[in-house]
Amino acid sequence: MFERIASDAAVDLLARVVDFRERDGRPEPAEEAAALLSLFPDVHVRDGYLLDFSQETTATGIIQPIRPYVRPASDDSWVPLFDEEIQRDDLVEQLYQYLEYDKTPQGLFEYAFFVIELWSLRLSRHAADWLESTPIFDATAFDAVVAQADKATEVKRPEYFGPQARFDDDGGARLRFLVHTPMGWERIYYLESLVFSDGFVEQEAGEIVADLGSGLVF
Repeated sequence: MFERIASDAAVDLLARVVDFRERDGRPEPAEEAAALLSLFPDVHVRDGYLLDFSQETTATGIIQPIRPYVRPASDDSWVPLFDEEIQRDDLVEQLYQYLEYDKTPQGLFEYAFFVIELWSLRLSRHAADWLESTPIFDATAFDAVVAQADKATEVKRPEYFGPQARFDDDGGARLRFLVHTPMGWERIYYLESLVFSDGFVEQEAGEIVADLGSGLVF
């Protein structure tokens, strides 16, 4: 059974995240990762370690997405050996096993939200559907999106608008919250985050609660 997470706390966290996205300047990767992490008080890096990331540029000048990892706090020269293709086991070994969160519904919410934002660092907005999307955590935001849509069909007004968390017997967990995306097919849907016992996080699109027609195309 899903447990409800306070909408007010989720709205406040979203406001801090939006402010972070719109900040000026670009600090060093470890400083940027630490600043992002500081927005999520229930998420931590294991003692003695530091969150960092690298970002490569191809020979043709294309900037690649970041590769986050955790390194010893005392060695800023340490970088893992990255395989060309990202493997799940590598991500657990290099990143997720060092990330910790309070085992509460709020802690799970912050962890799932943090992981999405971490992987979205330094992405072009035109290349990142997530950065063009907006989480919905209360009825006011939901009603505003539906009212502004050119066409709204198959609207299923949720009973509760805040995030919801569930802990499973196998040590994993699931977190869900509403997201409005204006990209391609505009809609409001549940984004489901599956958090495994080893810390690995996987997202999948869940139930659609409002079909808003054709959206933005870049």
